[in-house]
Amino acid sequence: MPVLRLAEKCLEALVALLLFVLVAMVFTNVMLRFFLNSGIVVTEELSRIALSILIFSGAVLALIQQRHIAMTLVVDRLPEVLRKALVLLTGAVMLYGNWLLAKGAWMQAKLNFSASYPISGLPSATIYVVATLAGAALAAVVAVRMALILSGRMPSARFFQAASADIAE
Repeated sequence: MPVLRLAEKCLEALVALLLFVLVAMVFTNVMLRFFLNSGIVVTEELSRIALSILIFSGAVLALIQQRHIAMTLVVDRLPEVLRKALVLLTGAVMLYGNWLLAKGAWMQAKLNFSASYPISGLPSATIYVVATLAGAALAAVVAVRMALILSGRMPSARFFQAASADIAE
């Protein structure tokens, strides 16, 4: 799983960079408007794009790190066979949702490739391409975890594990 660790480190760096960029853009604009009664107009669009990329990157990172909320009260009490069946069911639903996200975002991207943002000139499809990549990355993480669990190389309880389980132990 060194590829997953590398992806995790890259996503952490991207999230940190995007947070810094967002704070810098907003702070600069607030100071310019307060002291000079002007601002940098392009930061309105760039901050919206950066925030969207941050949200999708953070969603993938949260899934990799299992930093989601989980209610495992029932799952913890199930026998291993039923837990693996639940992994199949839950994983299938997650894969379907990720497929819908990727497919829908790609359809929107194709519609918006010819359009661009009015101030920055960036393609309007930028956010949709990022959403497509995020949907594919989310699906890949879920599929790999399902394969590892079903092959017996990962305990089925890890599929439903969340950050709170790490903190409690």
